[in-house]
Amino acid sequence: MRQIVWVTALAFLVFGCSGINDFSRETYRIGHLTDSFRNGEIGLLLLSGGEKTDRYIETARDIFHNVIKEMEPAIRPLPLSISPTKEVWREQEFDLLKKTARFFLQTELQQVDLLEGATYVRIKGRLWDVEQGEILWEGIGESRGDIFLFFPTAPASFERAMEVASRGLIRKLPARRS
Repeated sequence: MRQIVWVTALAFLVFGCSGINDFSRETYRIGHLTDSFRNGEIGLLLLSGGEKTDRYIETARDIFHNVIKEMEPAIRPLPLSISPTKEVWREQEFDLLKKTARFFLQTELQQVDLLEGATYVRIKGRLWDVEQGEILWEGIGESRGDIFLFFPTAPASFERAMEVASRGLIRKLPARRS
């Protein structure tokens, strides 16, 4: 019995416990979502990033696409990397998007940091209506986590924090069923 206690305590010390909090939220939703949204095809643009997140972008794309494939298989990835804004549509990009899907999800890895000893990941998502050229929904996938090794704690891996943020963002997407 004593050996079991020691082995359990040693395993806890070696592997620790992880705690990753999900702070994901919806930040905007158009007043009503039409029936065409409920029935229309949704495409997924490649996850984009900025200078501060470039070194994580390939891994983040893989994780996000795997999670969305698992949680929302009806959303299909598009091999496009377009960053439209509501004010400026490049005609070529607009025409290409119109041919692929009525709606698309644009995602951006906005932040990867170490905050107070924890790994912090933030993803922004926008759901666009291509025909109207407007945003129907916006949300944030956000996670923060560390591994408790009693004292001190160690930051959680980027991969695990990215997965939690991805799941959080996807769970906040508007329902497709009426």
